[in-house]
Amino acid sequence: MRKRTGLVFAVLLLSFGALAALEPAAHAADVGWIIERFGSDIEIRPDGAIAVVESIDVDFGLTPRHGIFRDIPVRYRWEPDPKLERRYDLTVRSVTDGGGRAVPYETSQTGGDVRIKIGSADRTVTGAQSYRIAYDVRGALNGFADHDELYWNVNGAAWEVSARQVSATVASLAGGFTKATCFQGPAGSTAPCITTLTPQRITYSGGTKTFLPGEQLSIVAALRKGAVPEPQPILERRAREISEYWDTTPPIVAATLLVLVGGLGLVFRRWWNSGRDLRERETIVPEFTPPDGLRPAEIGLLLDEHADTKDVTATIVDLAVRGHLLIAEVPKQGLLGTRDWLLTKKDGDTTALRDYERTILTGLFALGDSVTISALRRHFFSTLAAAQGELYASAVASGWFASDPAHVRAWSTAQGVLAIVVAAAATWLLGWAFGAGLVGLAAIVPAVALLAFASRMPRKTKAGAELHRRVLGFRRYMVVAETDRQRFAERERIFSDYLPYAIVYGCVDQWARAFAGIDAAAATNGWYSGGSVGRTFAVAGLSHDLQGFAGEITNAIASTPGGRGSSGFSSSGGFAGGGGGGGGGGSW
Repeated sequence: MRKRTGLVFAVLLLSFGALAALEPAAHAADVGWIIERFGSDIEIRPDGAIAVVESIDVDFGLTPRHGIFRDIPVRYRWEPDPKLERRYDLTVRSVTDGGGRAVPYETSQTGGDVRIKIGSADRTVTGAQSYRIAYDVRGALNGFADHDELYWNVNGAAWEVSARQVSATVASLAGGFTKATCFQGPAGSTAPCITTLTPQRITYSGGTKTFLPGEQLSIVAALRKGAVPEPQPILERRAREISEYWDTTPPIVAATLLVLVGGLGLVFRRWWNSGRDLRERETIVPEFTPPDGLRPAEIGLLLDEHADTKDVTATIVDLAVRGHLLIAEVPKQGLLGTRDWLLTKKDGDTTALRDYERTILTGLFALGDSVTISALRRHFFSTLAAAQGELYASAVASGWFASDPAHVRAWSTAQGVLAIVVAAAATWLLGWAFGAGLVGLAAIVPAVALLAFASRMPRKTKAGAELHRRVLGFRRYMVVAETDRQRFAERERIFSDYLPYAIVYGCVDQWARAFAGIDAAAATNGWYSGGSVGRTFAVAGLSHDLQGFAGEITNAIASTPGGRGSSGFSSSGGFAGGGGGGGGGGSW
């Protein structure tokens, strides 16, 4: 019983909720008033235009209202050609009340109708009100072989209130009316109305019928040929729907293929002329030392044309191997702790360092002679950007690239994005205007290809391409080191010297396995100390440690303040400038 009572209560609640939801809609309906009389006086002028005066007498009752609005259709589908529409050129002359006094109004276009909104937003009225709307229409007459004709819907079927009386008159000073008819009721009705015909004037009346919402009076007046100039309907191209944007006529298909194939050809031609490396030789032979004494970051740049965080990581290890800093693993603190590394600056001559190397070394120890990798997140991002810029500049100055690869990529990316935007706009415009949207859609494909080629647009010079070939030869030497282990077994120093290059090449494991039997502690003495060094066969463990170090330092040097959502109340402490936002401002 209790369950049934609860169910009934829930149904009642839902019912009241539904009624509450429907109540605004009921209030929004245009009810509570009536049209007492709708009369339309139409004059056919000698030039074929018509002048209309609509007399609309209403009764608002006791409900205050601002006025009425009148929607008059001016655009129609043209049956002989569905791609065209017929337009009536409507101009409002005036709106007055029953005594001839002006009433405020405004006009607007709502779909295919002209809306005449009558009344003032600052004033409401009640009871009986009269409105006189005067307007001219051009292009409304229809021409036939034996007569010209006005076919006009007087009040229209879109009113939400009833009209007690609807009537119309059609006059022509030149005369010439030959016949007349009319219809009343809902759309499609053939019920006749009352007509009176003379050569100069026709009257139409719905009699005593009350026109309910959705019912209208339609009138037809025939003029003898020559009474007015030959009627010429005003025709315009109908706005296409989206489904009509994709015509497949032979010319459009041909243009689509031309744009697609031609556009892809132009993208390939641009890469061939501006992005392809100027190679003279393709054969790759092993190189046993870094070509021309290149540093790891320079080799990384030649490999992929990017100065990225992996190159900077390899540079830090290289600086350690060369005696400028010490890398020491910091053991985990507690069960939930994470590994960290401590970098300690060592005194030494820095005059032989490249500009970007000096920038990296200075940036690492900007806050002191020792720094943990985790602390680099606070400030190293600016050093990273500066070092990358110097590395690009050095590559251009050395004649490896004709232009800064970063700038070339950025410019090519911008061109690709712009091409996609232009192609998308062309798709819409061509589809809307000509139904040739496929042509614009075809243009998007080479635009996307142009964006995809952006990363390949930096172009090496002949000298840069030759150096790149030799860099690949040095990589082959390092990658096959594991298979020629005996050759490297007694060369402990070469393990450390070339380890930064293995980081760049991504072959640290292969390089470490080639030296599996050496004394890792001796090999890394003076530049690295960690948990794996000193154990038997420790080189494999050292490889794992260094890769963890590389991953952690990559995250650290690429971080920007607030990029990880760190708190100013965290255990590492907050600092000025450590959050998001900021910037500056002024007055204007």
